[in-house]
Formats: sequence, structure tokens, C-alpha cells
Amino acid sequence: MHAITNSFSREITSHFDTYFKRHKLATSYVELILLVYNKTEITQKSLAEEMNLAPSTITRFVQKLVKKDLLEKNKTGRIATIQLTLKAEKLAQELTISYNKAVADLEEKLGEKFVHTTEQLLQHGTTLLSQE
Repeated sequence: MHAITNSFSREITSHFDTYFKRHKLATSYVELILLVYNKTEITQKSLAEEMNLAPSTITRFVQKLVKKDLLEKNKTGRIATIQLTLKAEKLAQELTISYNKAVADLEEKLGEKFVHTTEQLLQHGTTLLSQE
């Protein structure tokens, strides 16, 4: 079970990564940018929860994207909020188009029903496992 899910995950990641090569961003960074783009402003804690990643991983991602002038980090007391820079606002529109194209091409390769059913099953499984 682990080997096949791991293999499938690598293939999906590779598929998506090809759509973002020209931007020199891995899919995880693109997903973070798009989350912030769709929320306007979000806390690092919320990002970690929504992406199902460790807070330390989100901190590392945010630091890298701040250095690339794609994110701004604003701190009020102990709460850090993240927002896109103007540069990233423009980029996010392109990334959205590329992301949607990657999904459409995946649906064409695997079938729309397969993609949506697999996504729902994986989300359900993740939810169940995280409750343990």
C-alpha cells in the first residue's frame, strides 16, 4: 500500500512540477502562493493546517518566497500573517492558469471521474488518519 501510494504521489507531483518549471517553483510553493492569493491574507498556522504540513515546513517555504519577493510577512504580536507582494499578485494569475491546465491535462490522461474520485478518497483517508 505505502509503495504504490508513494509512487502515485511522485508521479502526480512530477506532472504538476512540469507546468511550473518556467517559474522555477515547485508545486508546493505554487499551492502556497495560490492559497494566499485566494485568501488575500492568511496566518502561517492556517497555511500549515490547510496544506497539511508542519509549521516548520511552512516557515521554510515562506522564508524562501519572501527572499524571492513573492510574499510579505506581517507580524502583530505573536500572529504572523502572510500576503502576496505586487510581483506575486501578477504571477498568481499565471500560476492559476498553469495549475488549471495541469488539472485538465491530468483529467484527460486519467479520466475526470478517476481524478475527482481519487481526490475525494484521499481527502477522506487523510481526515480519518489524522483523527487517530
